[in-house]
Amino acid sequence: MYGWLCRHVFVVLKDLGLEDIPPAHVMPRWTKLAVRNPMFCVISNISEQCAQIDDKKFMMNKLWSDIHICMGLVEVRMDLIVEFFKLVGDHKRKLLIEEEGGSDKTDKEQSFESFVGMSVPQEIHIQPPTQSKNKGSGKRLKSNKEKSIEQSQSKRRICKTCGERAGHNARTCPKKQ
Repeated sequence: MYGWLCRHVFVVLKDLGLEDIPPAHVMPRWTKLAVRNPMFCVISNISEQCAQIDDKKFMMNKLWSDIHICMGLVEVRMDLIVEFFKLVGDHKRKLLIEEEGGSDKTDKEQSFESFVGMSVPQEIHIQPPTQSKNKGSGKRLKSNKEKSIEQSQSKRRICKTCGERAGHNARTCPKKQ
């Protein structure tokens, strides 16, 4: 492994007539073989604080890694794909038959519980927050009481027709008719 190539080296390789990057400069993660490598690797010399790994989570990670490796291995031949498909389908049917006898929950609830790692609580104590207004100028919102007090304290205009401060003007005066 010599390191990454810069764009100038690619121009030189193109001028030399090379159509492939030399294998020494190809990173393994750029290839299809990258899927075959384990995705979840746990080193055997783990520090003390990481020693309390949940066995179920470790086994699930290892299972996903093995499934990805198998998918990478069978993708080259159609007969292997069909065989793997049948094998997984048979095992899925067997698990579904076993599960139907012992559970009354729906598949959706069970999938969420297995994903989250805990069951739905019987009593919900947390309520959604009140809706907030997040648009506008950012001023403090006045209550209706404050608005009515300000409106009553402000001087109203005088109607030129009747001379009152009644909240109307000469165009809308009731005495004008």
